[in-house]
Amino acid sequence: MALQAGIAAGASVFEVLDEPTEQLTGGQALQRARGEVEFRDVTFVYNADNGAVLHNVSLKVPAGSTVALVGKSGSGKSSLVGLVPRFYEPSAGAVLLDGVDVRQYALRDLREQISLVSQDVVLFNDTIRNNIAFGSGVATPQAIEAAATAAWVTEFASELPQGLDTPVGDRGALLSGGQRQRIAIARALLKNAPVLILDEATSALDTESERRIQQALTTLKRDRTTLVIAHRLSTIEQADLIVVMDEGRVIEQGTHAQLLGGNGAYALLSRLQATSA
Repeated sequence: MALQAGIAAGASVFEVLDEPTEQLTGGQALQRARGEVEFRDVTFVYNADNGAVLHNVSLKVPAGSTVALVGKSGSGKSSLVGLVPRFYEPSAGAVLLDGVDVRQYALRDLREQISLVSQDVVLFNDTIRNNIAFGSGVATPQAIEAAATAAWVTEFASELPQGLDTPVGDRGALLSGGQRQRIAIARALLKNAPVLILDEATSALDTESERRIQQALTTLKRDRTTLVIAHRLSTIEQADLIVVMDEGRVIEQGTHAQLLGGNGAYALLSRLQATSA
């Protein structure tokens, strides 16, 4: 039994080792982007046998604006935003940052421009303080504490034995899902990147915590480009543009009021959520 478990574990390790390394194409330096993002006729295929998950998507996000992506699971929202930091490469078309194909930038410089807060928060077996500081280079204690306060981390950390110096456990196992997401938001606040990606960033929060985090996110989104993937429509009503996706295609776009008035897919989704609330 132990031998079988060892063989299975070994196969998983070698599968990771056999994955191709990231292509560090492009060498154009980038200090700080303005934040204009454009998807230009983007098609993306994970596996040729399963077909494309994105089909000729074109979308322009002006610098400093907030664009929300909504749609049922599997509609391509996360795949689309994952192309911006080059987690994947488009199969056709291009993703541009400030008018330049992201593949032309040095990969490290590109990712320095982007903060990501997702529903699957990655935390390390270290303190709350060090997890907030991760990815931000040299950060002062004052800056870390300010980010923790803005993201309502200090609210629960103050009740822990060592405050911000309390260990979180492996992958944050000693914290709740909502607490882990608050740390991720504090990390994004501290990084202060010009492009922000929020992928269901408040999905693990109760109503009161979500209200507080939305206040922090309002501050975080100011003067930066924000791509929001949201399930609860109430969290994105103030977005500059709402984009509705279905099966890898953009089927509607407009403001909250415009889409409700259009009586299309967004309006239907809004009515369904209101009914189930």
